[in-house]
Amino acid sequence: MITEDVEIVKEMFYLLDSGIVNDYDSFELTVRLYDDYMERELLVTSKGIQSTDAETNFNGAVLYNLVEKLKQSSLKRGGDWKSFIMTYTKGDKVKTKFEYKT
Repeated sequence: MITEDVEIVKEMFYLLDSGIVNDYDSFELTVRLYDDYMERELLVTSKGIQSTDAETNFNGAVLYNLVEKLKQSSLKRGGDWKSFIMTYTKGDKVKTKFEYKT
């Protein structure tokens, strides 16, 4: 990942971290891009319990714009991914994994 991508991922992280209403131990954001839309799933773990319907207060449109910005940055360098996963466990580093189109 280049510096610009790292900054975009940081923005996504801060949006999610501040937007998960209740205390949590970890989260996993899965994003899949299609021609005209994006699917996302946020899996939040708190006290050993995983939930996909954790209370959040972040703006989904802001997240979508950040995802699009990340995608366009990747395309400029010839990278064409179709999905990515961002994971974070408190006290650890943010990790990302991209699945590229074949």
